[in-house]
Amino acid sequence: MPSKSFRQSTLGTEIAALEKKRTLIKSSITNNVSAIEDDSNNFEKNIKNSNKKDKLQMSLLGIDNGLNNLSFDSDDEYPVEETKMSSLKMSAVNMILEEEELEGDQEDTFDASFESAFPPSEMRCLALVAHNHMKPAMKAFVLANKNLLKHFRLTGTNTTMTMLREVFGDDPSVEYGPTCTSGPLGGDAELVAVMCTENLGGCVFFQDPMSAHPHTADIECLNRQANVHNIIMMSNPATAFAVLTTLRIALKEGRAELIPSFFQTLESPSVAEYKVRQAKVVQKNKN
Repeated sequence: MPSKSFRQSTLGTEIAALEKKRTLIKSSITNNVSAIEDDSNNFEKNIKNSNKKDKLQMSLLGIDNGLNNLSFDSDDEYPVEETKMSSLKMSAVNMILEEEELEGDQEDTFDASFESAFPPSEMRCLALVAHNHMKPAMKAFVLANKNLLKHFRLTGTNTTMTMLREVFGDDPSVEYGPTCTSGPLGGDAELVAVMCTENLGGCVFFQDPMSAHPHTADIECLNRQANVHNIIMMSNPATAFAVLTTLRIALKEGRAELIPSFFQTLESPSVAEYKVRQAKVVQKNKN
């Protein structure tokens, strides 16, 4: 039978190994939480973070099981080692609890409710449009930014508007603009009309670059007119998440100058030159 000093030495080695593993896992948890804090909290990322958390919890459970499997003879007493084991077990539990608390704080503060300085009725509409393969991304985007989006008068094509009403339910504070038809049936063209009649301030348009579209001409028209009228155009999720930071600041702080297309008619700088050329054409035809 191994001597008591040998068993003490072995136990000390095992505990040291477990402490090293605990340090590595704690570092991994810290990096994971930092990544969650830096992320825009979209749906796909949340799923990935959840999977990471499950793996970390399994690793911590492994520490606990390893500590429980360390055995002693009934006549041996190692108060120092037992204290270390108890400390390691508590640390494993605390790390999980701390991670959950940090994630909970992130969920509470990312899209916190706030009072807007501008009621939706005083601003032009915000349109939301998504091609078929981009609709899941659009729903995740809406869910991640509900408390901001509800401060705008929302318009869009039929399927997206249906999704918005499902997400917001019976919330009486949400105002809707016109519901346009499906894109291939003229919905994009209808949004162009809303824009040209000075009722559209911005557009979140998640476009699918990997598929052919029967209404390509309408898509190009919507993109072109957004440039002509110089409205805020968000053509992919990365741009949309970045721009919404500015929208949030503008509404919270009452800074209309940050989002002028929601309050006044703008145009591309190139329009002025176009008007000069057109005036010459008109004058020439008069002569």
